[in-house]
Amino acid sequence: MEALIAQVGDQLEALTLAADGLARVAGTATSPDGAITAQVAGDGTLTGLVLAESVTAYPPAQTAADILATIGAATAAAAHQRADLLARLGAALT
Repeated sequence: MEALIAQVGDQLEALTLAADGLARVAGTATSPDGAITAQVAGDGTLTGLVLAESVTAYPPAQTAADILATIGAATAAAAHQRADLLARLGAALT
């Protein structure tokens, strides 16, 4: 019985750590030329976007595409962190 209680305690701790980790998941990405940096929260919400003055020299369509690509990369980074956390949680619960 004590082993079962210890296992449940370990699983509860793993759940708590995962919940805390998920709350802190964030992704950041910078465009290849360094002119655009995007930050997203774990849920994919854009939380920061920094544009260097050099983007004003680009055609608007290119700037838009580069911004979207950078946001996509930041979102993918956050999703990767989230997946890692959930994989560790799954391993802890088995």
